[in-house]
Amino acid sequence: MFHQLLQTASTQYGIAFYEFEILHKTGRTLVLAVKSLQGEYVLKSIFTSEKRLQFILEAEYFLRLQGIHIPEIFPTLKGTPYFLWEGDRYVLQEKLQGTSFPPTTIEVVTRRAALLGKMHSSSLGFLSKHGPYASEERLWLSNYLRELSSMKHWANWYENSRASKKKMILSYIDFFQQSGQELVERLERHAFFKSWVDAPLQQHFLCHGDFHSDNILTVGSSLYVIDFEFIRYDYPSKDVGRFLQGMMNRRKGWDPVWFGHLLNSYLRENPLNDIQLELMYFDLAFPHSFSRFLDKGGYRNMSVDDVTAYLQREYDKTVYFLQQTK
Repeated sequence: MFHQLLQTASTQYGIAFYEFEILHKTGRTLVLAVKSLQGEYVLKSIFTSEKRLQFILEAEYFLRLQGIHIPEIFPTLKGTPYFLWEGDRYVLQEKLQGTSFPPTTIEVVTRRAALLGKMHSSSLGFLSKHGPYASEERLWLSNYLRELSSMKHWANWYENSRASKKKMILSYIDFFQQSGQELVERLERHAFFKSWVDAPLQQHFLCHGDFHSDNILTVGSSLYVIDFEFIRYDYPSKDVGRFLQGMMNRRKGWDPVWFGHLLNSYLRENPLNDIQLELMYFDLAFPHSFSRFLDKGGYRNMSVDDVTAYLQREYDKTVYFLQQTK
């Protein structure tokens, strides 16, 4: 199968590809490292609509022009940014010789936080002719309510459980439900949020959607961002929150001092005013991670001690951000 794909790619680009290695294969993407006499490349397909792919490529191009390091896309011999094979679209990218570093030192955290701030700040003004035509913030309230409903369903289903891990989760779940409900009610009354949702798209930020250490590569003295398949118009809290979760996973806990370093570095590149920062705290306070933890059964392969540590860190984080919104 892949040999036929390589033959098609060779014809499309005028490059004789002779070897491949599967780097990533899921129901969402296929990523191959391919070799030729001219060098090594990445051949990638994101299984999505043509309009969605065009939006992704257009957003990447816009961010490159603003100085964000993103792998280059090579056009086909016909000048198109991708080609079609067996119903899927493939792009050819440069292959980076880089390394990803986990967020385990202040230097790594602050440098990547600065990169994220620069990327968000640089994204303002972007408007795609391929859509989408609404920002993700329009879905916040419905998503918050859906997550609260899912928590309630989990609590009702397991309320009489004698399993140690489920009993521990039940001892925390009321706090997360009450905190989430409070945030929904406050968000419904939040004048800035209402005005922000209705603002023109070019005033919204582009969010990467999966900003974690594996998607940030150190190449020489530069940081590159890869894998933009989740890029969308959304609020900075989504990327900050994803990066923060990765940091907490590595450090096995919540640390407001480390978050302070992250935030200060981020804000130097993307200064948010007080009301913008408050909205970010609202979203960071909401128990999104806890909701996913229940939905995906993240506790199943964890020890009781690990579950307890996870719940405590999420509790501490939520309390911290709730205090920032008071």
